[in-house]
Amino acid sequence: MIMAILVCFLSCVTGTLCDTDHPNHGRVVNLITDWSNRGEGIDIPANYTVAFGDEYITTLSGVSNAIDYLFPAGAYHINLYNSASKITVSGTTATADYTTFPLGDWKIGWFFTGVQDEYIEQDNDHTITIQMQQQIRQLNLMLELADDAQKRITGIEAVLSGIARSINIDNGNPVGSAVTVVPVFTKQTDGNYTASVRLMGIFGDAQTLTVTLSFASGNPSTVTLVSDLSGQLAAFNTDKKTPLTLRSIVLVTPIVEGFTATIKDWTNSNGNVIAD
Repeated sequence: MIMAILVCFLSCVTGTLCDTDHPNHGRVVNLITDWSNRGEGIDIPANYTVAFGDEYITTLSGVSNAIDYLFPAGAYHINLYNSASKITVSGTTATADYTTFPLGDWKIGWFFTGVQDEYIEQDNDHTITIQMQQQIRQLNLMLELADDAQKRITGIEAVLSGIARSINIDNGNPVGSAVTVVPVFTKQTDGNYTASVRLMGIFGDAQTLTVTLSFASGNPSTVTLVSDLSGQLAAFNTDKKTPLTLRSIVLVTPIVEGFTATIKDWTNSNGNVIAD
């Protein structure tokens, strides 16, 4: 206490009172993280990283924390992000690994970022509130098998192209290059097929779903169909907290050589997060 009073006395101009016990520095007495912009059923991460430029970095938990550090007065670029399964952060780039786990596994962890510029004044206590943004969006794909397609089709495989692997955590924009992911379609009790993937976003303006249908009769054994999803996914990088569900119908048509298949136009609807 005596030392704090002495520092204050020596640091302040004669006749001017100090407002704090740290007249030459600023302190963040309350860093508040606002997690309201996250999807239904998604928990606040257990912990997250906070970086005040190159000056200070720490790991925090909860929504409100005092920062145990005295900051030199100045402008600070503040970044926040949480640790999430299959996502790595290097500098200002966050990258999702779509291949480490079993092929097509969609359970990339929920990843959030926050960014803000603040000026920390000396001899002052600061409260800073930062809005966290969800950076992973879930895509649900549903294929309804019409007529006798349920009897003929024994399996569905797919590849989705034009997907973002990395984003800039300062602004959430995709960086790097587009990659492909493998949605895994599983047959439901109603005979239709669904697949779900969690994605960083889309990259560029061309997204294509290539679907391979396997048939029981072997004539033909497989049919490959290509669907352009560019229009349906054009706004995928916005409103990431809301899952996007795309539905379509697979039609099987008999022909002289056997039969062929087509996928009708996709329709959009918002869905709920599929439980882990």
